[in-house]
Amino acid sequence: MYYSIRKGYINIVLIAIILIALLALIAWLGYNIGRNAQEGDFTQEKIEIILNGVEVPLATISLSQNAKLQRSVGIAKVGIIEGKVEVDVILEEGTALPEGSVLGAWLVDAGNLGGLGEKSVSDLDQQYGTPFANVDFSKKVDDAPFALYLGRLEWSALRESLHLFYEVNDILTPFDAVMITLESDGNNQNFDPRPGTPIMIGEIK
Repeated sequence: MYYSIRKGYINIVLIAIILIALLALIAWLGYNIGRNAQEGDFTQEKIEIILNGVEVPLATISLSQNAKLQRSVGIAKVGIIEGKVEVDVILEEGTALPEGSVLGAWLVDAGNLGGLGEKSVSDLDQQYGTPFANVDFSKKVDDAPFALYLGRLEWSALRESLHLFYEVNDILTPFDAVMITLESDGNNQNFDPRPGTPIMIGEIK
């Protein structure tokens, strides 16, 4: 009889300890969830959406044949005011990029000597001195197209394409085209920051 009563007390004590431990765990979880919410500390993937984008079909150019990529297809979506660009490129089935190469995406301004779209060269941006501190060289730079590097395209299993999403805290009105280049140096180590071989281009209309 005494043993049964004692065993009953032990069970009650064990149940009480378990309940206290559960309550402490719930309180700890609630505290940390609240703190993370307040600090914005979440590991969720960033939602990548372009609300008011212009679709830009990307067409291959003759240089793509040098790497046997002439049957590639691509499309870009440009949020000019939002400062966002999304690019998808699909290679022909059975085709791969040359070894050590990657695809890079660029926004391009035509420059004084033409290209797709209009030039955005302006003296208003040079009131306090010429770029590169060299008048002759600056004129030559103004003649050439200007390309803003957006980054390399990475394989997306979800989209089944080579994909890039770019976002900047600025508007993209100066740019006239989206260009895809083959960066044969792989953009590794001390790579050339200028565009590689252009293989696709599309005008932002």
